[in-house]
Amino acid sequence: MKESSAIERKYILSETVPVLAEPKSKPLQMGCLSAHGNREVFICRVGSSFFLRTREGRQRFRREVDIPLGKSHFEALWRQTEGARLAKTTRQSHREGLSFTVETVHGGKFTLIIAVVRFAKPRLAKSFKPPGFFGQEITNLSEYSEAHLAMHGIPPLHNGKSQAGALPFLFKNGVLYIVLVTSSSGTRWIVPKGGLEKHMTRQEVALMEAAEEAGAIGTIEPGLKAEFRMADQRVLHLYPLRVSVLLPFWPERLTRRRVVLPIYRAILRIRDVGLAQAIRRMARELEP
Repeated sequence: MKESSAIERKYILSETVPVLAEPKSKPLQMGCLSAHGNREVFICRVGSSFFLRTREGRQRFRREVDIPLGKSHFEALWRQTEGARLAKTTRQSHREGLSFTVETVHGGKFTLIIAVVRFAKPRLAKSFKPPGFFGQEITNLSEYSEAHLAMHGIPPLHNGKSQAGALPFLFKNGVLYIVLVTSSSGTRWIVPKGGLEKHMTRQEVALMEAAEEAGAIGTIEPGLKAEFRMADQRVLHLYPLRVSVLLPFWPERLTRRRVVLPIYRAILRIRDVGLAQAIRRMARELEP
């Protein structure tokens, strides 16, 4: 068994960088078996070596454990990862006095090149200033985790073509209730949602929209989400939000109406078929 921990920051490379004259690493083939909260489980292969990898932690701190497997066990588990696989190669690079790792990640229909900078101490990671040839930092963005990339591909750009939203819910006497608001035009019942923000995760956007549009304060349920195309062709990333407080006054109370209804009544008010289907699927996973 091999165990390692890392303090690192990750960035999308915006420019081509030179790599050292070492041979390219053998591709690491990864299949995601499970991703729940901050714990991910992969089945992996490098050449003729097979192992199970568990990963815990988020943001700048991560702990990995690799457990060797026999070929027959690997093949049995590999079949379960159909549609959730990646291949990754790594090489070292040095530019402007900075040494870092270049990871080339291949999915079904995409290639992503990432710069990974590792640090010996947390204070060094915190004070690090990225050079100009680094692009967007993705250290804290769960949608760029290997599990999410394997299952969903590269996230859409922050270009108005995708949104993040919350499904605020609560239970009363064992019955599931959800919170709906009217659209900005006041003609449709929808869930709180809004465009992606460059410096916020999708979950943070969902929390913000729930508070602003519905006065719903709570926590995102870990490990649950839905992604689908709405009637206007934008992609909505929907997260269930367990409501702790419904504010009597909230920022958009003068422009939106709010209702709290049992799930079977709330669904009848929603015109968007994709949204209604996503709520039905998500509701099956929610517990008091």
